[in-house]
Amino acid sequence: MNVLKALRTAIYPTADLRAEDARLEHTTRAVFIVIGLSLFVTLLAVLVLDLNAAQPEIWPIFLVLAILVVHSLMWFFLIQKGYWKTARFFPPTAFLIAGALLTSKPELNTAAVLQYVLCILLASILFDESAKWIAIAVSSGCYLAVLYISKPPVNYISSNIVYVNIVILVAIGVLQQITTGVITQTISQLTAETASRKKSEESALQKERILSVIADSAQLLLGAQDWKTKIAEMLELLGSVSGASHAYLFQNHVNEQGALLSSLKYEWKNPAQHHPSDPEMFQNVPLLEEDMIDWYNIIITGKPFYNSTEIFPPEWSEQNLERAQIKTLLDVPIFVDGEWWGVIGFDDFERIKPWSQAEVDALQIAAGLLGSAIKRQKSTDLLTASEEKFQKTFHETLVPMVIGRISDNIILDANHAFTKLTGFSKEEVINRWSSELNLWQNSEEHALHNRLIREHGFIHEFKASMRKRNGEIGIVLISVTVIKIDNEDCLLYTISDITGLEKALNDLQNKNSELERFTYTVSHDLKAPLITIGGFMGLLEKDLISGDVEKIRNSAQRIKDAVARMERLLNELLELSRIGRMINEPGKVPFQEIASEAVELNQGRLGANHIKVRIETDLPTVKVDRARMIEAIQNLLDNSAKFMGEQDTPEIVIGARRSMDGEHNFFVRDNGIGIEPVYHERVFGLFNKLDAKTEGTGIGLALVRRIIEYHGGHIWVESEGINKGSTFWFTLPRP
Repeated sequence: MNVLKALRTAIYPTADLRAEDARLEHTTRAVFIVIGLSLFVTLLAVLVLDLNAAQPEIWPIFLVLAILVVHSLMWFFLIQKGYWKTARFFPPTAFLIAGALLTSKPELNTAAVLQYVLCILLASILFDESAKWIAIAVSSGCYLAVLYISKPPVNYISSNIVYVNIVILVAIGVLQQITTGVITQTISQLTAETASRKKSEESALQKERILSVIADSAQLLLGAQDWKTKIAEMLELLGSVSGASHAYLFQNHVNEQGALLSSLKYEWKNPAQHHPSDPEMFQNVPLLEEDMIDWYNIIITGKPFYNSTEIFPPEWSEQNLERAQIKTLLDVPIFVDGEWWGVIGFDDFERIKPWSQAEVDALQIAAGLLGSAIKRQKSTDLLTASEEKFQKTFHETLVPMVIGRISDNIILDANHAFTKLTGFSKEEVINRWSSELNLWQNSEEHALHNRLIREHGFIHEFKASMRKRNGEIGIVLISVTVIKIDNEDCLLYTISDITGLEKALNDLQNKNSELERFTYTVSHDLKAPLITIGGFMGLLEKDLISGDVEKIRNSAQRIKDAVARMERLLNELLELSRIGRMINEPGKVPFQEIASEAVELNQGRLGANHIKVRIETDLPTVKVDRARMIEAIQNLLDNSAKFMGEQDTPEIVIGARRSMDGEHNFFVRDNGIGIEPVYHERVFGLFNKLDAKTEGTGIGLALVRRIIEYHGGHIWVESEGINKGSTFWFTLPRP
């Protein structure tokens, strides 16, 4: 496999053979491989012929074998080690020796001549032209010398074969000379083609370098926030690749008189050339000078000006020294929003018209890139000014505001008013999701908010419940609009805190509703005792006239009971009216203590009815008006005891559970008669008694709800129905 690979490499070289040494090395290796294979095949052929011959001769086998062995040794120890220049002497010498040995056998004369021919051919291939003639002379001399020494038969000499062979060797040299001439001419043509191809390759390489510089320039401008920070580097790239003496950028402007001027703003100078420098010479240069009118007429149309300064009048170069040294100009106009902004260009102090079309195109592309960058910079500056105004307004306004990114719902910024409202610091808010901050108290409101944004793209005064950092729930109006931040769609949230207003409205609505119920109840419940008193007063008057003592005593008792009931009703109404006004300062109290004291105060009724009360352990601490909260638990215990029914093992449990949003839900559970679901809301109404025969006025649960709601919580009841027991749940804010 290695031999086949080497043979393939010899036929189809992979190395660059334009260098003479590389060609000679490749030729030497190829000759060694071909000769080696040929000797191997010859050895096999001689072996086969000798085996078939009646009287075989052994010496040809040894001769070919010896040459093959030496050839192989030369390959491994010289060719493979890199001594190919020494090894190339072996093939011609080997065939010369083989020819001399065969010449001693007249019957092998043809084979001998063939060996000499191979010697000559290999000498011309492996060495220069003179080696061929040396090989012819040496081969001819060796041939004649061996014939003289071996003394062949007379008929062999007389047949003129010797002279014919000598002529053949010389003819081979002549033919080789003709062939060499043809090959030399071909090589010359190939060399010319190679030079032309090299020139084309250099041109292509230059174009590739120019394209690379343009790509780098585009990258510089695109990656820069301000094009002015990269223009010097860009001019150096363009000037270096073009070989210019000077690369520059002029910007147009107008003076006080309205004349159009241009000034040098940025430049690069070739360090390999001398530059007389006076920047003032290129400041406030008039663009409508008479000697530059041709230049102006070309540039103003957007075309590049590419010409020798020889076309300018002498006055142009006489104005300053640096102009006098310029031989060629290449100027390309820069346009921004259709207006001529300035010029980017090259000049050269040494060559006239040195730039290719590719370099002219490159400068035009650079001018286009600069125009786009300048336009983008203007837009960026305007946007920056606008953003600064927005930022100032955003951060200094007293209205809470938040900016969120639409793509991932991340909060990008929040103003001081928002952090003050929610209790979160700015660092806690930025780069977070609202779900991480747990701002939305109601998931349904959050879902509706998202749907409205998707459908309409904005929201106007969307009312929602917002959870603050301390767990407090506030009511807000949210307005949302889409804005652009760094070319990315974002949402601007404007938040109005209406917690106080909402609470006042709710309180007002509740009070109005309660007032309506109160008015109805008072008119209904107070009317009944008055009617009773009025009716029995009439009966009492008749009984006094008739003198019936028993009836007088009965009527007086009925009047007394009606007055007592009215008094109790009025006292409870008075107590209810005090809730929300006459309270103590809230403080942190373990709920365990509140429950225990409430049970102790109700021990009379609980003990009389043999009701067992169990208070769960590890109850949380709450921040409440201790007296009012004990009063609420007392009423719940009293209510459970009152409606325990005929339960064999009456029991009440006081405990708490933590909800999904982290709130503590407290409960008072009994195994009494239960409440039908249809009455779950009604039981908290003022004077609402599900059973008119039970004691009390129906104010107890209304009183409990008023106390819980005043503390910022809410209360509800759960019961599966009759004889299923009841659980009164209520929430209290975290301390």
